[in-house]
Amino acid sequence: MPRDFPAAIALESTAETSANASLADFDGDGDLDIFLAKGRHWPLHNRVLINDGHAGFDERNLGETADRTYSGVPADLDGDGDIDIVVSNDSPDEKLVFLNDGRGTFVRAGTWGDGGWPTRNAAVADLDGDGRPDIIAANRGSASTLCLNDGRGGFPVEACRAIPSESATSIVPLDVDNDGDIDLAIPHRDGGQSHILVNDGRARFVTRRFGPADSAARTAAAGDLDGDGWIDLVVGDERQGVFLYRNDGAGGFGVGVPLGDLQPQPYAIAIGDLNRDGLADVVVGYVSVPSVAFFNDGHGREFQPVPFGDGEGAVYGVALGDLDGDGYPDVAMGRSNAPNVVYLSRPR
Repeated sequence: MPRDFPAAIALESTAETSANASLADFDGDGDLDIFLAKGRHWPLHNRVLINDGHAGFDERNLGETADRTYSGVPADLDGDGDIDIVVSNDSPDEKLVFLNDGRGTFVRAGTWGDGGWPTRNAAVADLDGDGRPDIIAANRGSASTLCLNDGRGGFPVEACRAIPSESATSIVPLDVDNDGDIDLAIPHRDGGQSHILVNDGRARFVTRRFGPADSAARTAAAGDLDGDGWIDLVVGDERQGVFLYRNDGAGGFGVGVPLGDLQPQPYAIAIGDLNRDGLADVVVGYVSVPSVAFFNDGHGREFQPVPFGDGEGAVYGVALGDLDGDGYPDVAMGRSNAPNVVYLSRPR
């Protein structure tokens, strides 16, 4: 049974150029907290919102410096059991690592990559099989890059290198060929065909292609939507709409199938089981129209759309997780030109 998202909690009172929202238990108390990535091309302070367990939040800045942030990716970078944050900043700002003291207080611990990279969203995954998460930067207008973890949560410049790609604003880690290591899907942002980088388990890649030759894909998310045990991909193309790419079972994707109305511009996508029926559903955030939760029919071929939200601004980032403790995933949104917001899940 689909659910609604009628209950809105404004996370801020102002409408700024925010770019993303991420969820993790930063203070180790068992509930999910929120990181708001803010700035994009205009420096702002990023925000950490510590949850009281009932979707009430204690807010604080991350670090002392305003910067041009697109994403803050939660991960245990140094292997101490708490959740740290990788911050991806657009040029000319340094890309940053913040380590957690275990209680939700973060200390700037270093940089990664090159401040000159035109980085949009980052992703984190163990690409070389050493048990430590590495960083992948989606760079718009140039090749994307990866930076390998030194095993202590550091990312030395000599451990960074370009990966086969062109212009990208998002990169999705996934095991596309079911061999147990992490591959990368890189939707093309600016008029080319998208890439799949198939990993040999040691961060060396074979390139494959998918999608149209003229993609303008801003966002994507991965999940097994048809229940066949292979990871599928949902891609949001700002000119052509949202498309579901089913895994072909051979380490690639078939022809994209439209998901929802092709007219609105999709800026953010997340995949999760919204109604706890064991099936992967899809949430899409658009520009200047209400967002939509697409509830899976069980076969990944038909989806029931449930619009929600006020349709204000541009939804740049979506994160799913239970924020009020009722057992059902809620939706946190990072928006530009509208306040950042949480929509709480409720029965229809």
